[in-house]
This record gives sequence, structure tokens and C-alpha cells, in this order.
Amino acid sequence: MDLTQSQLEQLKSLGISISKDHLNTSESTQTVSTPPSLGKNKLQTISSSSTGSLLKPSINPVIPLLSISGLTLLSFGGLVLFKGKETTTLSPDLSGRSTQRVDNVPTQVPKSIQHYLLTSQQFFTKALSSSPEEQVELVNQSILAATQATKDFPQDYRGYEQRGRLYQSLIDNNPDLLKNAIADLSSAHQLNPNSAEITRTLATLFARSGDINNTLNYLSQTVNLEPTKAQNFYDLARLQTQAGYVPQALDTYTRLLTIVADPTQKQHITLEKESLEKLASQNTNTKAQPPLTPFTTPQSPVDNSPLLQADNGTGLIIAAPETSKDISVKSLTDSNSLSGVGSLPANTSQISITNSNITSDSLVYLTITKGGKNQSLQIISKSTGSFTAGLDSPISEDIEFKWWIVN
Repeated sequence: MDLTQSQLEQLKSLGISISKDHLNTSESTQTVSTPPSLGKNKLQTISSSSTGSLLKPSINPVIPLLSISGLTLLSFGGLVLFKGKETTTLSPDLSGRSTQRVDNVPTQVPKSIQHYLLTSQQFFTKALSSSPEEQVELVNQSILAATQATKDFPQDYRGYEQRGRLYQSLIDNNPDLLKNAIADLSSAHQLNPNSAEITRTLATLFARSGDINNTLNYLSQTVNLEPTKAQNFYDLARLQTQAGYVPQALDTYTRLLTIVADPTQKQHITLEKESLEKLASQNTNTKAQPPLTPFTTPQSPVDNSPLLQADNGTGLIIAAPETSKDISVKSLTDSNSLSGVGSLPANTSQISITNSNITSDSLVYLTITKGGKNQSLQIISKSTGSFTAGLDSPISEDIEFKWWIVN
């Protein structure tokens, strides 16, 4: 069939170009469907130059190709398919089926810090329920995952906190890891100074190391970050008292009373506060608590984070990596603190208390907290390393008292 010039122009305006060779071909073909009675072949071809000839199956059906705006149209018996410029490659998988392969896709996606933290925690959790032979390897894998987090994300505090808590949980088994736990938690604190959980953990670690000043330092920061948590105030006041910072302890107890609701606890705190007020009234020349200068320690090299050595089969001692509910300085006892409690047994008139802070020039203040009504407890003698408290004559009941050393 010949097309008029007008029809050719319309096709051209649609982006369809048909050469004259297609128009001038001696034979044009038309695809038709044959009735079922004509034979098994459903597709037949009719030649325009052989009118009246028998219908014969086409051996090589013609597939017209048309180009429209960069797309190729393939016509198969009336079905039009679009084929774009970009192609994907089909490759057989192991089952023999063809699967689509996308070129230039990265084979490895960078891991997030959440991946390392989760991996570290999973190894640690598994170690808690594993056999002694497997524990060391699993804990080391946990440490390595946390270490990788500090390498890939050095400005994210969570990697240091995770590794520091792992070391904290292993201190009972390996006391040398205490310094590594402090180093990692200090790095975490520098990156996230507003975390009360980190500051309290540091207070716990310094208390374990026997460092009273840094324990007070980080407990004070914790109180400021969590002004409604009673346990922080109570621990701070008690340690301030032991360290000889009685006026500061009184201030902490005063703040504590405003947030405690339990009547029994409130009564106990009130009695403690009243006994400290009696001690403070005896001495106006008190010392101030050291300034809150954060402890800093060089960050332990991430490539040299210590790992555990093979265990002898007895298993690790793994404590839950949590902050202590009751912070007590390991080396701070009545034998070296600046304030403490004593008890004078019934029917005795004197008791000697040993304390390394006592010198011949020390001032020692006493106040009775229980028993001995209308009695006056006095310092009978003192010498380097000890002092003696007592009554003029013994009484028939125990006397509990609080003492305070001021040098």
C-alpha cells in the first residue's frame, strides 16, 4: 500500500521515518489469523502479488522495527515491546534460572557504628552463657568490635563507652583493666559531657581505684546532671563527710531532703544532717571541697586495646557492666577518712580510734548520735595515728557518736 506525501509528513512529525525501500517493495505482507479448519498453523502470510493463491505458512516472518525518540519498537504478531537504550544483563543463577544483574553496584556497604555496638554486645551476651573454653574468645571478639567502632567513628562517644564498660565488667578477673576502663570512659565523657550515666560510672571507677577527689568530682557532676535522683545526693553527701567536707555535705543533705518522699528515709537523713550541724558548729575554720576539674587521661591507643589471655578453664569472672548502686571508695575507711562513726560500749569509759590522719596538731570534734543522754563525750588524748574518746565515768548503755578530724 502506497502512502501519500501528506501521510508521510504526519508520520515524520511523530518521529517515525519510513524509507522508500519499504514503500516500493514488490511484495508487502499482511499477517492474518487462519480459521482452525485451515490447519494447525495459526499464523499465515498472504502475498499481494499472488492473488488467489493458496495460503501457506510463513517460514521467516517479518519483524518491523520502528525508532521513536530513542526507543526501539519490536512488533511480534501485533505485540509491541519497548526496548530502551540502557540494558541489564540476565545471568543464570545456581538453579539455572535467569536473574537480573545490576552493573556498577558496590559489593560492600560501609558499616554503621550501630553495627559494631550490636556485634560487640552480642558477643558479650553470648560469653555470659558460654563454656569457660569459649568465654575468652567471645569476650575478645566483643572488645575488637568496640575497638573497630572507635577507629571508624572516633568522634562518637558510644564506641569508647562500650569498650570501657566491657573492661569494667572484667576488673574482678583482671584488675589491671581498671585504668583502661577509666581511659575509655574519660574519652566518652569528653565527647558527651552531659551524660549522667557516664559521670556516675567514672565516679564508680575512681572510687574503686581509691581516688576520693575524682570520685567526688564526678559525683558532683552527676548530681548537677540528675537533680532529682536521690541516690546521687546520698552517695555524694556520705563521701563528702568521710573526706572531711562537712559544710559541703550539709548542703548536699539539705538538697536531698527536698526530693525524698519516704518518711523513714527522710527521718534518717534529718538525723544525719543534725549530727553534722553539731560538728560544724564546733569548728568554723573548714576547708572547701576541691574544684570540679575533670580528670583527663590520655586515650589508650585503639590499635593496642588489651585482650584477654587464654583462660585456664575455670572461666571468667564477669560482672554486669553497670554503675554501682552504692558508691564507696575502696580505700576510704574509718582508719584513713577525716570523719567517721564510733561506738563506746556500755560500762566502759574510753575507746581508742586509729586513724592515719591524726597528728599531735589535729583538731578532733565529737558529737553523740545515739544513747548517752545528757552525757558529754570528750577527747581524752591524741597522738600520731590515733585518738581516745571517753566519759568521766562509764554508763550502762552503748553510746554511738560521730567524729571529725580537722588538720
